[in-house]
Amino acid sequence: MKLIKQIPEDEMIAEFLRAEIDSTRFGKWIISALEKKKKSKTIVRNPNIKNRSENLFRKELLGEIRGFGKNKDYFEDFPNDFKWYKAVIQKQELKKVKYINYGYWNKLSNETRLPSRAVKNIKSGIKAFGVSNKLYFEILSEVETGRKIPPMIFIAKNKKSRIVVLEGHARLTAYFLNGKNIPKSMEIIMGYSEKLAKWSLY
Repeated sequence: MKLIKQIPEDEMIAEFLRAEIDSTRFGKWIISALEKKKKSKTIVRNPNIKNRSENLFRKELLGEIRGFGKNKDYFEDFPNDFKWYKAVIQKQELKKVKYINYGYWNKLSNETRLPSRAVKNIKSGIKAFGVSNKLYFEILSEVETGRKIPPMIFIAKNKKSRIVVLEGHARLTAYFLNGKNIPKSMEIIMGYSEKLAKWSLY
């Protein structure tokens, strides 16, 4: 793992929302919230990190739809002292990255939380809790046709501890469906907090 530069929390939030606005599961929540507040999708799709009012709005938006900064939902007991970085992760390191500790991902990966194990089940037609695996193949198709994929967001306690996906589970899974598509290195966002063990999903 090579850390390129430290970035503000605002940039992490912007990338989180920009990735999820196109998510089949979470995108409708973001779009609905934007419509309710009479805000353009541009504030998510083309964020201006230097604009303080935009940053405040996006933080509030992520809090509303996912609980960020409000100690609830996905971000319950999530530390508030993270240091965020733009980073480059190597292919061999990527193979060790784990899913969050969550029922669906645990079942899909036979409790290993490893994408490499999950894709074996996906290729065998096994569905976790009956949920379709179609999404992963759709993302794989986008990767193979050269579409630019948003950077994933990973977290860890420190540089020596296990790395877990915060945002990007489906994209990571899609990459492993065809290992040839995994580049030797890729840019990600990486966050560190020694308090991360308090987050039950870690």
